[in-house]
Amino acid sequence: MTSDPQRPTGDTEFIPDLPERLAGLAREGAAVVVATVVSRRAPVSAQVGDKALIHADGRMEGFVGGACSREIVRRQALLALQGGQARLVRIVPGAAPDAEHAFAERVTVPMNCASEGQSEVFLEPLLPPRLLVVVGRTPVARAIAAHAALMGDRVWRVLDDDEVPDEPDAVPLGALTARLSALPAAQRARVRSVVASQGHYDETALEALLRAQPNPVGLLASARRAATVRETLAMLSGFGEADLGRVRAPAGLHLGARTPHEVALSVLAELVQLDRAGQIASPLPVPAAPEAEPTTPPPAPPAGLAAQVMGLTELPVLTGGTAVDPVCGMTVTLPAKHTADHAGVTYAFCCPHCKARFLKDPARYLTPG
Repeated sequence: MTSDPQRPTGDTEFIPDLPERLAGLAREGAAVVVATVVSRRAPVSAQVGDKALIHADGRMEGFVGGACSREIVRRQALLALQGGQARLVRIVPGAAPDAEHAFAERVTVPMNCASEGQSEVFLEPLLPPRLLVVVGRTPVARAIAAHAALMGDRVWRVLDDDEVPDEPDAVPLGALTARLSALPAAQRARVRSVVASQGHYDETALEALLRAQPNPVGLLASARRAATVRETLAMLSGFGEADLGRVRAPAGLHLGARTPHEVALSVLAELVQLDRAGQIASPLPVPAAPEAEPTTPPPAPPAGLAAQVMGLTELPVLTGGTAVDPVCGMTVTLPAKHTADHAGVTYAFCCPHCKARFLKDPARYLTPG
């Protein structure tokens, strides 16, 4: 630390319009830490009440001390962002250091500069609100959305495109990837999601969620059904073990739940458990020095066979009446959601899994038995 009370310029300039700056960052959905000096023992340059903003990329505005203490505060602020909770940082010459931890509430850091002064800095992370994406028109999906709203979460109800006219506030499934990709990185890192369509469009929803946000995705399905869904995604969408491992199924804690509201409680309880354990919010980097946050474009949609199966390319559409799924023999009402063109003939399927099996080996299902 330095005993010079003069405020430096540049990286540590004073912030005269802090309330307006915070309001603007909130509108942008940015993650930031407010650092406030709450005590000091001279000689130190910071005064009680001095403030700084530390952004997720390590950039710092304001003043909370000289060069040594500034870097300590910067690093501790980024750790506080990872844990998503406030902490008090004691900067003390010659002190024994506490172990670094994203969820620490009180940390002592030794000051290795020449000054004999010390200070305490309170770090308050300001994170964008959590967003819960709930896919499906089922009673359980409605119950999950309702209970999450009571918990203060932002909720997106996601429905298949032809279901949206009945619930105009819902997000169309076909627009989900674009909507998620348009969110700031700090908001995407706090997305939680549950697919509760119960077989209607599980694979399509899971593909969109796995591609557009970094966190685990809950799937309301039995272990056997979940294995089938993962197999379909692996075969046709190019997902590896790491991505498929993010599909958590069966979703929810084992509470013996039966009714939709009980199941919703078990699902949300598991999300709280994961959140508090640090497994939901994607870890933010802790750079050694300020650096620009990289901008990564969203992954390109799958091409070829995978794109056909997930409905991302135009195919001939059957209309009028019904057709028979050549894989499982189920009657499919036309126009069908899942179709594939083979040898000039368009076939209809009840689900993406049957379509995937057909495209993998059409002859198996077209050879008279």
